[in-house]
Amino acid sequence: MNKHYFYIVIILIGSIVFPSSGNAENSTGKENMVVLISFDGMRNDLTKEFVKDGRLPHIKSLMENGIAAKDSKTVTPSLTAPSHAAISSGAAPSETGMVSNKWQDPTKELANGESAFHQPLDKSPLWAEAKKNGKTTATVLFPGSNPDAGEQADYAVYYGETWAESSLDTLQFKKTESWKHTEKSFSPVKEAIVKLPLKKAKNKEIYILAIDTSDDGKTNYNRFIFSENRSADSEDVIVNADEWGSIPVEADGESAGFWFKLRTDASLEEAKMYRTAVTSALIEGPEGFEEELLSEYGFFPVQDDTEAFEKKWITREEYEEIGSRFVHWATDVSLYIKDKYQPDLLMFYTPQIDYESHHFLLTDPRQPGYSEKNSKRHSEYIEWAYKLADDVVGQTMDSLSEEDHLLVVSDHGMEPVHTILAPNTLLKEAGLLKTDKKGKVDEKKSKAMAVASGSAAQIYLNEDLTKREKEMAADQVVKLFSEYKIKPEFKTKILKGYLTDAGDSLAEGKFSHFNQTAKQFSNYLFRKKENPYQIAYDTKKENKHPNQGDILLLGARGFMMGSSLTDPQMPTIELGSHGGNPERKELKAVFFAQGPSFKRDSRIDSITTLDIAPTVYKLLEIPAPDFLEGDVLEEALK
Repeated sequence: MNKHYFYIVIILIGSIVFPSSGNAENSTGKENMVVLISFDGMRNDLTKEFVKDGRLPHIKSLMENGIAAKDSKTVTPSLTAPSHAAISSGAAPSETGMVSNKWQDPTKELANGESAFHQPLDKSPLWAEAKKNGKTTATVLFPGSNPDAGEQADYAVYYGETWAESSLDTLQFKKTESWKHTEKSFSPVKEAIVKLPLKKAKNKEIYILAIDTSDDGKTNYNRFIFSENRSADSEDVIVNADEWGSIPVEADGESAGFWFKLRTDASLEEAKMYRTAVTSALIEGPEGFEEELLSEYGFFPVQDDTEAFEKKWITREEYEEIGSRFVHWATDVSLYIKDKYQPDLLMFYTPQIDYESHHFLLTDPRQPGYSEKNSKRHSEYIEWAYKLADDVVGQTMDSLSEEDHLLVVSDHGMEPVHTILAPNTLLKEAGLLKTDKKGKVDEKKSKAMAVASGSAAQIYLNEDLTKREKEMAADQVVKLFSEYKIKPEFKTKILKGYLTDAGDSLAEGKFSHFNQTAKQFSNYLFRKKENPYQIAYDTKKENKHPNQGDILLLGARGFMMGSSLTDPQMPTIELGSHGGNPERKELKAVFFAQGPSFKRDSRIDSITTLDIAPTVYKLLEIPAPDFLEGDVLEEALK
C-alpha cells in the first residue's frame, strides 16, 4: 500500500471517530474556551456605519460568521467602571458597588472621593466564579480585575504605577573623554545627561553619547548611545536621531520603562528629547510569570499622550504610534497567555476609542472649536481608533480554533458635549455646601456635596443630619436641579468660549458660518424646555448601595458635570462624554459574538450589558450565581 494513502485513511477515520461539536475539546485541549474583548467607548451606531462603509473588515467578518445585536444598553450611570462591573458580574451598580467612576466613601469625610478602578466588586465577577468551578482564567487590563483590589484571575495583568510623567528635555552636549566605547567617531565625542524624576528611583541619570560615524569630513552626529554608566555595552540602547528607542527601568525589584525620540541637528546645537511617561504593569500569576511576560514583550508601555500632542512635542503620527504600541502590547500579551496557558476564560480590554472620543469627538456646531474643517480632521482621529480595534479583532480571530468562542463588547457609547455644569457651585449658592477660607469643603456645616464623573454626578447628603433635616435637604436639592435653567448671562460666553476658531473663520471670510453657529448655539441653550439636569433615581430609595449618592444627577444631551467650584456653566474641556441616559442612541454599546454555540450570520434584538455574564456562564457550562440580573442570550445560541 502507498504510504501517503495510508496516512489519508488514518486522518479520515479520525474525523469519523472524533466529530467536531460545540462541546468537543478544541486544539488547546480546553472545552468551550471563551475570549471576551471590551473596547471602551465603542459606539454601536458608529461601528455599524464603519462596517457598512468597509472600514472595519474584521468586525464585518465577525458579524458574518456569528451574531450581532441590534444594540446593547448599558447601566445607569453609563460610565466605564459601573458598565464593566455589569459586564463581568451580571449585576447592576446598586449590587456591585460600582456606582460611578468615583464616589464618596461613606466612612470618610465628605470631600474624600474614591476611585472605582482601585476598588473590589461587591458581587463576584466571571473570572472569580469560573475559578471556583475549576476553570482557568486570565484578565488583561479589564476594569474591575485589579489584582490588588479583589479576587484575581489565575493570570492577571493590570495598570501599574506611573513613575514619571512625559517630558520634552533640552539637551546640552559637551565634549567628553570619560566614555568607554568601541565605535569610531569622526568628530569629537560629546555627552549629554538626562535626569529622570522617578518616584521610585530618585536622582536617576542617563548618559547620552553622541558619535559621528560618517567619514565625510563634516560634523554629523548621527548615532547616540544611552547608558547608565558611561560604558557602551550590549545592554545599552543605540539609536539614530528621530528614531524611537526604549529604556527599561528597575527599582526596588519592580520594572517600568519609557519610549523616547531624540531630535537634533547634525552639530547638536539644538537637541531635544521627547520622553513618554515612565509606566509599569501589575502582573500576578504563577512563579516566574511576570518575568516571562516582561522578557517576551518588554515593559508596559504608556497608553497615550494627548498633552504632548497638543503641546506639539510630538506629531499626530507619533501620537498614533504610541497608542498603537500600547494596544498591540495588550493584545500580544493576552493572546500569548491564551496560547501558552490555555485559560478557559480570557477577558481583555483596550481604551483607545474611549480616549480618542473624549478628546476629539467634534461633531456638534455648539462645541468649542467647531468648524467643518476641524470636525473632519477630528473624525479621522476617531476612525483611527476604531480601525485599531478592528486590527485587534482580526489578530484575535486568527488565533482562535473553530471550537473557541469570541465575544466583542463595549461598555457604553459616547456623545458630543458642549457645556460643563458645576453642581457644587449651585449647591454652594443655595447654602447647602459650605467652604472654609481656603475653599475646601466644610464637613460639619455642609448639607450636600456632588461628586461628578462624565455626564453624571452623585449628590451626597451629610450623614450627621437628622432624618427630617435630610429629607428637607433632599427636597431642596431636587427642586434646585429640577428647576435649573441656563442663565441668560451665559450667552456672553458664546464668542469667548465656544467659537474658539472664530479668528480662522473670520479670516477666511466665513461670517455666515460664524453667525449661524452662534444662532444655533443660542437657540439650543435658551429654549424654554431646555433642562440640563435629570434626576435619575428615587431619593427615598432605602435599598441603595452605601457608595451611591442620595441623589443622582444625569446631564441632558450635550452636558457633562464637574466637581469644582467654577462658573455654574462653561465651555467644556472634553469634547466627548458618557454617563448620561443609556437610552440615547449615541450611548448604546456593541455586542458581537461567534463560535460553535452561536448562530452564524444572524442578527438579534437589543440586549443589555447585564446579559453578557449569564451567557458566558452557559458557554463555560458552570453554575451561575443567584445575583444575576440579566438573561442568557438564547436568541443568539444554536
